[in-house]
Amino acid sequence: MHNALKVNDIVYFILEHVKSSKLDLRNMAMTCSAFSNIALDMLWSQQDSLTPLFRCLPGDTWNPWWHDVMNFSREPLPTEWERVQINAARIRELIFTGNTRSPPNPTGQVVQRLFELFPPAVLFPRLHTLHFNAIPRHSLNFDSELSLLRQFLSPRLERLAYYIQPRAPMHEVEQMFDAIFTEAPGLRQLSLHSAHKLSACPSKAPKLPKKLNVLSIGPLRMDLMKQIIPDIQHLPNLQTLTLALSKSSNMVFQSSGGMLLELSTLKHLYLTGARLENSTSFLHKVAMPRLSVLEISYYTTTGPAEITAAIKSLSTSCKTFAFLENITVVDYSENPSEELGPDDQLHSSIFRPLLRFRRLSSVKFIDIGKYCLDDAFIEDVAVAWPDLRTLTFASNVPGEYQVTLTSVLSLATRCKSLHDLHLTFDATPFPTLPCAPDGNPELWTTQTTLCKLHVGHSKVSEASRLHLFLAVLFPNLADLKYCLHFNGLSAWIKLDKAWSELLIERENFPDEAASWPNFLLQLQP
Repeated sequence: MHNALKVNDIVYFILEHVKSSKLDLRNMAMTCSAFSNIALDMLWSQQDSLTPLFRCLPGDTWNPWWHDVMNFSREPLPTEWERVQINAARIRELIFTGNTRSPPNPTGQVVQRLFELFPPAVLFPRLHTLHFNAIPRHSLNFDSELSLLRQFLSPRLERLAYYIQPRAPMHEVEQMFDAIFTEAPGLRQLSLHSAHKLSACPSKAPKLPKKLNVLSIGPLRMDLMKQIIPDIQHLPNLQTLTLALSKSSNMVFQSSGGMLLELSTLKHLYLTGARLENSTSFLHKVAMPRLSVLEISYYTTTGPAEITAAIKSLSTSCKTFAFLENITVVDYSENPSEELGPDDQLHSSIFRPLLRFRRLSSVKFIDIGKYCLDDAFIEDVAVAWPDLRTLTFASNVPGEYQVTLTSVLSLATRCKSLHDLHLTFDATPFPTLPCAPDGNPELWTTQTTLCKLHVGHSKVSEASRLHLFLAVLFPNLADLKYCLHFNGLSAWIKLDKAWSELLIERENFPDEAASWPNFLLQLQP
């Protein structure tokens, strides 16, 4: 064996190139002792359940599965537990992925027996990430579950995710809150969520470890949220905040002197709640001068007035306008079109305050109502957001067709980084081409980054020659989509076929494709 392979750093560097394949790592682990320990450390470093640990026990220690569960047929000997201990010591992350594992899976009694013999802090000496959902819980009662969670807490723990069960005892939850602060002071990421209605809600909010840079919490009772939110501003490293807001819209909290709360380090904010007004109320009361990403989701259909208020509230929260890059607003309510009136239209004026945020690169509004945008707004978007990569105004409800194909082509070609566009427009007439300095019409410049185009409920006709414009102006467009349930579907199916044929023709006959721009110029009325 070469002496270089006796240096762990070199072996680790080699294995880094094969760790994407667990089979390759396993083969390396069985090659020789120089690779074995490091390869096994990599294989065991991240797990999504305890099942692989129990598979380290001899096969005769547990019964063949019954209803996909695993139970002991006999008590494993102390020496038989050694392999479990060795591999558990390699685990650094227990992460719940939601993937269904093949049976058998250990019962709660088996899990309890494991932790009776080996307390979690002893069994997992390297553990720094815990999603408690990765621990089988179906046979644990609430008291033992919370008690078990507290046994995992240690100064080494950096990331913790836990969902408070609806019938969890109040005193146990409060003890768990205290334990997180005192026994896991090194936490950097904390996710603490609950059912919308706890049968016994704790009377005090959790104290937050000072090293947190990622916090996800809620929905808790409103008085608890009022305690937590002011405390958040005292977290000096917080960069990502997720809040599940309760149904109450009375978010009354403020710092001393009646000033806005300031989250000076916050870069990513995710707000979710039953009503959009919950998020708007929060934004009105909190200043986030360095906010880069904002995502809002809600579950109750709302109207133009509430959406207008939400967008205006950004001017209060992000006064500098210099950092916001991504904004997403999604309505997850069921059948929103049935609750919208004929006058509930979302005009361009509602979204114009966003034009002040010049660094926006991703703007997505999904199923929030009926859009009634205009060409002037689309043209201003191209000027205000030169680094735009994603623009989405998606809706299952057809709006008015005031945006024309001319402004869409202008936007898509002027925003040189635009990758994904979702917009409804009128593509029935031939577009008005821009003018060259000599006054003659010319085509827009080719844009090579646009890959996805979703036209929603747009109208189209053969006269617009849209399929030819797409082939000429957007050579890398690969994904064209349209709504499948509206009157203009047949026209889009025909256009999609014509565009696909052009792509084949361009590849097979490039010289002929070179004449397409001149052909389009000749068609200008």
